[in-house]
Amino acid sequence: MDDSDMEHDLLEHILDGSMKPRDLPLSLLKNITGNFSEKRKIGEGGFGIVYRGALPNAEVAVKRIIKNVQTNDENLFRREVDSMMEVNHQNIVRFIGFCSNTEHKRIQHGVPGGYIYAEARERILCFEYISNGSLDKYITDELRGLEWDTRYNIIKGICDGLEYLHMKKHIIHMDLKPANVLLDNHMVAKITDFGLARMDGNSHTTNQVFTLGYCAPEYLLGGRMSVKSDVYSLGVIIIELVMGRRGTPDINNVLRRWRHRWGKSANGTPFRYQQIAKLVEIGLCCQEDDLYKRPFISEIIRDIKELESTDREISNTNESGKISPYWEDDMLGVKPLELRFPFVLNKEISCTLEVTNGTNSYIAFNIETMSPLPYCIKANKVIVPPQSKCSVNITLQPLDKVPEGKQYSDNFIIRSTKVSECLTSEDITEDMFNLEEGKVVDEVTLTVVHDEPFEPHVDLPLESLTISDKFIFLKRPDPV
Repeated sequence: MDDSDMEHDLLEHILDGSMKPRDLPLSLLKNITGNFSEKRKIGEGGFGIVYRGALPNAEVAVKRIIKNVQTNDENLFRREVDSMMEVNHQNIVRFIGFCSNTEHKRIQHGVPGGYIYAEARERILCFEYISNGSLDKYITDELRGLEWDTRYNIIKGICDGLEYLHMKKHIIHMDLKPANVLLDNHMVAKITDFGLARMDGNSHTTNQVFTLGYCAPEYLLGGRMSVKSDVYSLGVIIIELVMGRRGTPDINNVLRRWRHRWGKSANGTPFRYQQIAKLVEIGLCCQEDDLYKRPFISEIIRDIKELESTDREISNTNESGKISPYWEDDMLGVKPLELRFPFVLNKEISCTLEVTNGTNSYIAFNIETMSPLPYCIKANKVIVPPQSKCSVNITLQPLDKVPEGKQYSDNFIIRSTKVSECLTSEDITEDMFNLEEGKVVDEVTLTVVHDEPFEPHVDLPLESLTISDKFIFLKRPDPV
């Protein structure tokens, strides 16, 4: 076994937990990333570029730190490495090791014969590779995407990981967001990118690191940070996972939309409704502007455990109406929720929506899009009678060229509300869909994806192909 094989084995032992993280040679990290090849690049951010490192029986993520004002502090790098060396939790991305390599290179400078010695630094962090990517790619509304139990377990995993950082290691993450939560093959949440976080010594920041939308107001406006800053970010993530977007939710509407997704299946148990309601409550409490009103992560964990302890009690009662008042589905059904248009130059391409009203009320809807592409929507304003359905045809007008990039995506918005049976489709106005007190207006987003035409590669001799104006027919070669 040569040195390279021994080093690969070492990384795999650290990955399986049988050895602790350690200092890694630069030559090893170059070897497993193809000398930091562009083909191995899997991510890039303000602090570095991430590469996939290949081992004989596993893969790792190698983060090459970019030298800038925020990462130039050698003491900061060493302190953060020291903190990560001691982190070991199932909801934290496993740290494998680091490289701190400095060389001095003789470089010609100025007049001929003039040279200077420049410092070439490499600061590299190595972690386990998480195959399913980051949580932000899985954020969708209640009507599609991840099932509720998966979302709930992801929230619990983030909470458990954050509790470990706060309570056991006294580390503040400082930039907790869906892009910094990775999901493994079993959709287990693993917090990452706390390498430039700081130890919780006091509540004053050094270098500000934050993401708008997830950053606590006291940190954003005054540079003050504490564990409660992470709790604020956690609250934003919880709400986003429950309903697919940031903001202040209407809990009744959130429950209705989950009820609509579950329909008459067994998924809509009373306990699941209570889980949703409780997590919305926790998420909003975490986002209090006053940091002293926010809970500590240990209190959040306690509330979740208390909720789970009531599962049997709720399941054995007939008071389900107190948990969700919307047992009867009162939303329009829309299928499909994703429309796919293959680009065919100079040709109309159509998709059909099926809108179903399974309620006992008349429901008006309209369809809008802000897409720059030339769509034609037939029957975009309709009143659907009770227990009936209608079809809506959406046509993409002919295009003489494919938009830039391999894929172009946009959205349609369908808004609906209950109306009087005496109205007709001609009576529908924009004002009908304005939110007012006591009025319910539903909004369903249709994702539209445009793909370039698929061009199959057929590895057959030309004589085996028969081409007509519509199809390519394949025939077996004649027997020899």
